[in-house]
Amino acid sequence: MLEIKMKTITRWGLTIDGCDVFFPTKRTAINIGKIALRTNPGTKMFEEYRLWGISCKKSRLIDEQRFDRTFLIQDQIG
Repeated sequence: MLEIKMKTITRWGLTIDGCDVFFPTKRTAINIGKIALRTNPGTKMFEEYRLWGISCKKSRLIDEQRFDRTFLIQDQIG
C-alpha cells in the first residue's frame, strides 16, 4: 500500500510598500515589523502556509494559504 508523505512549509513575512519580505523566524518578523510599522503605517505581517505531497517522483503542491498576522506587530491598547 502506498503511504502518502506530506511536508508543510510555513514562512513569515512583511508587506512593506507592496513588496513582500520574508524572514527566517516568526520572532524576527515580529521585531522588524514593529520597527517598520513606526516608519510605514501600511506595513502588514503575514504567515504563508504550503502543504506539499512528496510521495510521488515529482513533488506536488496540495494546498497554499496566506493568513494576515498584522495584529502581532501592532501595539495592544488596554
